[in-house]
Amino acid sequence: MFPTNFTTLPSKQPILDTYKGAIVDTLPTPSFVIDRTKFKANCIKMLHNAESLQADFRAHVKTHKTIEGTRIQVSPQPGLSTDKLVVSTLMEAWNLLPLVEEGGVTDILFSLPVVRSRLDELAQLSTKVPHLRLMLDNPEQLDLLASRPLSTDGDKPAQKWSVFIKINMGTNRAGLLNDSQYLSETLARFHDVAVSSAVEIYGFYCHAGHSYASDSPNAAKGFLMEEIRHANMAAKAAKDLFPDLNLQISVGATPTAHASEILTMDEVTTTVGPLYGKLELHAGNYPCLDLQQVSTGCVTLDDVSCKVVAEVLSTYRGRGGKGPGEQLINAGVIALAREFGPLPGHGRIVEPKGYDNWIVGRLSQEHGILVPLEDKPTELIPLGTRVSVVPQHSCITAAAYPWYYVVEGDVVVDVWVPFRGW
Repeated sequence: MFPTNFTTLPSKQPILDTYKGAIVDTLPTPSFVIDRTKFKANCIKMLHNAESLQADFRAHVKTHKTIEGTRIQVSPQPGLSTDKLVVSTLMEAWNLLPLVEEGGVTDILFSLPVVRSRLDELAQLSTKVPHLRLMLDNPEQLDLLASRPLSTDGDKPAQKWSVFIKINMGTNRAGLLNDSQYLSETLARFHDVAVSSAVEIYGFYCHAGHSYASDSPNAAKGFLMEEIRHANMAAKAAKDLFPDLNLQISVGATPTAHASEILTMDEVTTTVGPLYGKLELHAGNYPCLDLQQVSTGCVTLDDVSCKVVAEVLSTYRGRGGKGPGEQLINAGVIALAREFGPLPGHGRIVEPKGYDNWIVGRLSQEHGILVPLEDKPTELIPLGTRVSVVPQHSCITAAAYPWYYVVEGDVVVDVWVPFRGW
């Protein structure tokens, strides 16, 4: 038994029976709302980006963590699809197995470096997924995998752990540096019989988290080229040692994946040189988006498919020294997350129209304080008004909600229950 077996999720059908057909302005607050039309359009655009770059695409599900959203990510329209996913928790992987059983998903990457306490669970999961990939960024992790080899299946060759080696190209969150002792040591360890009999290199993986600081598509494109260069450099080092390897070069963050729209494969090979593996894009935040993504200049507020619907509870005239004062909404840290970004505020009011000078300037646990963005004539929002707030970071915001209201226009058409837990 694993944690997934004990993690209870809300039952979708009673919630859907209650709220299907409801108007957004009648929903209880705070609520997390997803515009399905925009969500789908964002998924179509990203798959087209990969297709035009002659790259595979690996969809990360960490923002919404739902089977319905994943279905759209992997196949938003006929003739446009991917069968590759990234998950950030094993809870996501187990709950997405219906897509594997249907044949729509065949390849899942667990995005954290090897977790010792979950190896038995990963081994069990590998029997359910045709291609389960793990992330590796330390030579000692090879010892963990070699000590827990996957079981054999009759007369078939022994199955091996399949790993991406993560390359740190400036984010300093995880990964090995090119030209480092640790990368060289990790690659050399595959000469060891115990390691090579239990583990195989699938590819190299880069994530330019610092590309969130981009302020234009061209700036994000620069980070994308660096992702490709670093992953390809590591792939060359591996091919120099093991010429028969067939590698994947997996690169991307949402800003750099968006910037792939203005990149061609000819430009890649001219700038980086020959590629030592098949190029693959990955991204996760792109179906929903948020204020951080808007700040990169790669998308607009109109592209953001998610919002928090909150309610104006009180007004404090003259407080704060800017505009008419401050106002209170029932969306604090737990409903919005205490995230900052290049655009000011923890969130921005986008509806009703005419109140776009209000941002969420301060937070406590359940309280959000609206303050004017600029010191200019600003109308107070009437008490009881439901306001739509675009959050700074939708991944963290979404994690606060037991279900999402999915709308077309202003009408609830579905409810998605996320796979919360580990």
